[in-house]
Amino acid sequence: MGTTVKPPPPPQPEPASVAAARKLHLLLRSRDLRPALSYLATLPSPLTLLPNHALNALLRALAAAGRVRAATDLFRRIPNPTAHSFNSLIAALLGRGRRRAANAVLAAFLRSPIASPDATTLNTLLHGLSTAPPRPSPPYLLDLFRFLPRTYAFAPDAISYNSLLCALCRAGDLITARKLFDGMRVGGTDSSVSPNVVTYTTMIKAYCARRLANEALAVFEMMATDGVAPNRITYNTMLQGFCEAGRMELVKGLLETDSFKPDTCTFNTLMAAHCRGGRIKEAVEVFGQMVELRVSRDSASYSMVIRALCENGQFVRAEELVDELLEKEVLKKRGGCVPLIAAYNPVFVCLCENGKANKARMLFGQLLDRRSKVDFAAFKTLILGHCKDGDFEQGYQLVLSMLKRDLVPDDECYIAVVEGFSQKGRMKIAWEALHRMLNSGLRPSTSTFHSVLLGLLKKEGCAKEAADLIDIMLERKIRQNLDLSTNLIDALFKSNLNDRAYKIITSLYDNGYCIKMENLIGGLCEEKKFTEAAELTLFSFHKQEDLGLSICSMVLDGLCTTGRASDAFRLFYELIESGSSSAAAEPRSLVALHHALEEDGKMKEADFVAKQMRRAAARIRQMV
Repeated sequence: MGTTVKPPPPPQPEPASVAAARKLHLLLRSRDLRPALSYLATLPSPLTLLPNHALNALLRALAAAGRVRAATDLFRRIPNPTAHSFNSLIAALLGRGRRRAANAVLAAFLRSPIASPDATTLNTLLHGLSTAPPRPSPPYLLDLFRFLPRTYAFAPDAISYNSLLCALCRAGDLITARKLFDGMRVGGTDSSVSPNVVTYTTMIKAYCARRLANEALAVFEMMATDGVAPNRITYNTMLQGFCEAGRMELVKGLLETDSFKPDTCTFNTLMAAHCRGGRIKEAVEVFGQMVELRVSRDSASYSMVIRALCENGQFVRAEELVDELLEKEVLKKRGGCVPLIAAYNPVFVCLCENGKANKARMLFGQLLDRRSKVDFAAFKTLILGHCKDGDFEQGYQLVLSMLKRDLVPDDECYIAVVEGFSQKGRMKIAWEALHRMLNSGLRPSTSTFHSVLLGLLKKEGCAKEAADLIDIMLERKIRQNLDLSTNLIDALFKSNLNDRAYKIITSLYDNGYCIKMENLIGGLCEEKKFTEAAELTLFSFHKQEDLGLSICSMVLDGLCTTGRASDAFRLFYELIESGSSSAAAEPRSLVALHHALEEDGKMKEADFVAKQMRRAAARIRQMV
């Protein structure tokens, strides 16, 4: 008989806490915290379900995203915070310069009955306190380094010593730092901690920062004696220090070292030194050697050489490198430092000055895609460059892009766009750009207001926008133009925006301005808008403007011929009552008014007009 093989037991279900922690860790790998927070909201009692390591990971992610308050709130709700919880929050607070809050958390940590400070706490404090001003004094750092390990019975590790060494160097106390370094070499500080490559590199960097090239070289030579191999950071730190100290003979000797394999950072440092010294030819040669030695060029490599060529007037060669940079999509490659937009400003200037604004825009776009720090000067150069090339649409899109990034374009940027659209007759966009300029707190010149207003009035269908502009001008006490104001009122009446027209007329006169009433009333009469003409005629007499008999007669005649004798009489009566002479219109117009009233059976009104006609005739006879 064969042996029966028993099937393997079914896998045990994973505990809910383990599954939840695994999924949260997975979601936290993304830069976007929203999926992780959304998942957290679906968990029942997440603070009790999730283990501490998952909560600490969330705390660090919140802090890294700049959400320090949320990280602090989470920490306060963790049921049993561990040393890792305290360390994570202290690091986050110090990273944001929140020293007072970090001290409060540290004080709570020291009082905690379930968690004690450890070497990570010490390392966090030494690093965090020394990286942002105000930096603590060297005695304070030394006291901290001694107090925590002695009080809480833990041994500082290599990171602790290197953190203290780095903190002392940042504080400017090279003497104490050197004593610590020498003590580590001879085992005077702690026999279990010896200097490593980070220790030596830290001292070399400190000496290089003071341009003490000989001292840095002496520490480098100690590494060989002590059997510690330098790494690329060590070599590049020395190379940069020697370049900045002007010790090019030491640079040459370093490059000839067999164990040193130059990388991108090495070549960038050399090119930067040549560019600072005005040695453009040598910088270009180093740039070429990168290809020969199969060392990749990054954004900094290109930006330095292109900028140097532009500043030296070698635009053709600079543009060739820009084309290569765009074609190879160097700026889109991840890894390394994020390129600085400001480093490309001379390149943008050269391109825009030579009619290559579109190419500059492509370069700028790739930099923005890498989340480079935005730069006002670069935006302005591109806006003015596009406007110079007649591409005002692209210029305006860059203005909008600035506003989205909380950068305020200056007067020159806005004026270039506004005047450009005005010249093209695209007045609604010109008005929109001007409106954004005003909302940004800038004040265009009076001529700019008048230019846009003129363009709006010339453009059919823009009467409302022109009226809005006049309102703003009056509000901001901008001087008005008589002809433009008159043309605006005419445009409003033609667009049947009568109420808006009357309102603006009133505002103009209230602010001490006027319009050409005779021209306006005459135009209304030509368009058979006699009711509106009558309103303006009365307004003028109330403002004590003398329109002349011909204008009044034109309005009266128009009302009569269009069957509105009653309206004509009301106008005539109010003109008489407002203080005008009894000769408020030409005799022929009064005759026409009298006849129209009689035809309408308005005998009383007709008698009043006849009486005024007789008085006018008598006055004429007396004058004769």
